[in-house]
Amino acid sequence: LDEYHRPATLFTTFTHNGCTRNGFFEYKQSTVEFGQGTRTGCLFYELGCRGPMTRSSCNRILWNRQSSKTRAGHPCLGCTEPDFPADDLMPGTVFKTVKVSGVIPRDLPTDADHLTYLAAAAAARISAPQWAKDDMFVV
Repeated sequence: LDEYHRPATLFTTFTHNGCTRNGFFEYKQSTVEFGQGTRTGCLFYELGCRGPMTRSSCNRILWNRQSSKTRAGHPCLGCTEPDFPADDLMPGTVFKTVKVSGVIPRDLPTDADHLTYLAAAAAARISAPQWAKDDMFVV
């Protein structure tokens, strides 16, 4: 069991692990609207995805062994975490990343501090390859 008495087998990895948008997360490339499937960007930076902070097996086991919320292009809401909902579903907090000074996400992946995260994010964005910036399905 984990610290919340949940089966450790199901709650040791983050929803982020196995997400089809993980590459975009690593290079800090964001999508700004729904409906882009897995085409462009990470849902964490603008659309409020809680996947990097939520422990679940959603992207490991998959729903009906087929898909998951993030694989269908929907941000993780963090429903398996004890503090769900993170912002009591207040207007402006659902499907929107709450930010500090309008730039840095207020809630960061586990064990990250804001200063280190800001430096790492800047380096990642600068070094992002072109494929991470382009819509891969535009002909």
